[in-house]
Parts: sequence; C-alpha cells; structure tokens
Amino acid sequence: MSRVEAFFRHEHDDDPIVLTKTSDADALVDALLSESFDYSVATLYADGRPLMAGLPDHEMRIAVNVEAQVGGIRYAGGDDQDVTYVPGVASQRDEMFYVYATHGEAWPKDSEVSIEQVRQAVREFIEGDGARPESFKWRLWPEGVR
Repeated sequence: MSRVEAFFRHEHDDDPIVLTKTSDADALVDALLSESFDYSVATLYADGRPLMAGLPDHEMRIAVNVEAQVGGIRYAGGDDQDVTYVPGVASQRDEMFYVYATHGEAWPKDSEVSIEQVRQAVREFIEGDGARPESFKWRLWPEGVR
C-alpha cells in the first residue's frame, strides 16, 4: 500500500490530502460530497511510482455529483499512457461535466457510476500503489471529450 496524495482545492497544491489506508477513501469521497459543485473532482497520485519527464506516470480522477448521488472514475497511465474511464449509465444532464478546482471539464455521457463504485476505486488505487483499479471494466476516453 502506498501513500496517495489527493487534490481538489487550490490550497491542496501546497498541502494535499494524504491517504495511507483504504479507510481514507471514504473520508476523501465524503469530503468531496460536502463541497460545492465547483470542487467536484479530485486528482490522485501515488508516491513511489516512476516519473516520466519529471511528472507522475499515472493519474486517477474521481468525480461526484451530490444531487444525483453519482460520480465518475478516470485513469491515465500504463504502458501507452492511455486515458480510460469506467463506463456506467448515461447521464440525464444535457452536458456531462464536473468541475476541478473551479475549472469545468467534460466527461463521457455514459460515465455515471455509483458513489460506492467511486469509493471502491479509491480503495483499490491505494491498495494497488497507484495502479488502475482492476475490479472495473474500462473504456478508452473518447477523443472528442475534453
């Protein structure tokens, strides 16, 4: 199990939330659920992983929508540095997006998953030392979604 740093507010740039055990996953998701929608995405990195050009070789983003009680899971990394997401149900929203530190970002229309799945993904990310969680089916991020 590795030390994972999570970021979703501007002040986390200097003082990230640190996750060291799987039970920290619930605290992180609960913290996101208590925020306004302007802070509905958290980015996670595991310490001790290789760097590529001085940057982490991986990134997991989780998103939550407290009103709809759904979220999203995205992972970038691996040998090809693919960006993938966990497909879920199609959103009922006209525009599918979440907000990372007040910056909106589009997500695939079919990327809504349960809050419990978001929690599970964070647990597996911590347990797997930053590897992409294995208990999910993943799909390549669509090129037109940015």
